[in-house]
Amino acid sequence: MRFNQILLILASLFILQGCYGTITGTVVDAETGQPIEGAVVLVQWTVTKGLGLTYHERYKVIEVITDKEGKFTVSGVYNPLVDLPEVVIYKKGYVAWRNDFIFPNYEKRKDFKWRNNYVFKLEQFKKGYSHSKHIDFINTALSLNSSSKLVQAYSWEGQFASKEEELYRKKRIYIWL
Repeated sequence: MRFNQILLILASLFILQGCYGTITGTVVDAETGQPIEGAVVLVQWTVTKGLGLTYHERYKVIEVITDKEGKFTVSGVYNPLVDLPEVVIYKKGYVAWRNDFIFPNYEKRKDFKWRNNYVFKLEQFKKGYSHSKHIDFINTALSLNSSSKLVQAYSWEGQFASKEEELYRKKRIYIWL
């Protein structure tokens, strides 16, 4: 009898480990600490599929916009088979925040732990940063469709990225000659 109880407890813990409840947080300016209204918060859950050679399939995507206090709430997923969610937060004029890497050098993020009421600090986009690399940074995190709020929010950067790429090509041609 005791063995069955222990087995039931262990099975319950295993099943609940893949369940992610409601996620809450606040988005603020990293320098001033002021809340950022209107930031797009995108959370994506995937499921690992396949035997041996595995791949990730999108399970659920939720996008919300921060309120005037920079706060947001995302309803969770109750499925023991889902992977840890990926998070991208974006606001025009700021560097996109991802839970796995840090822009511009793709350093592995070590300062993030999943918990409610987490304060997400967005760094202002600096003059020396590349819009082209920034778009790649956002795109490599997620597989999005063009109607996504996030894609619409950063679409303005495309024109700057095109100018950067053209300038780079001209410099390469000049150096080659």
